[in-house]
Amino acid sequence: MLRKYLRTIKTALFIHYNAPLSEIFKQFRLGASIFFVGMVGVYAAKQIPSSLTQEALLAISLLTVSIGFLIAILAHIRMTISRILRFITGGSD
Repeated sequence: MLRKYLRTIKTALFIHYNAPLSEIFKQFRLGASIFFVGMVGVYAAKQIPSSLTQEALLAISLLTVSIGFLIAILAHIRMTISRILRFITGGSD
């Protein structure tokens, strides 16, 4: 039972990391775009006078930046692992 479960996880991870690089790059672009939108929000928050609105906009913008960064870095790690697996297994793009 445990071996079957572990084999299933191994197969799922292999499929996840053997996705086409174009698909992984789309995920990276999404993360970078969300990060950029958050940075624009941070800039906009710095341009308005000090108020509760500024603090709320800054908090939302920083949350957006964090989410975008997380998506982008996870995609980059996935891309790196995918390339290593392709090198080891002799697969092609």
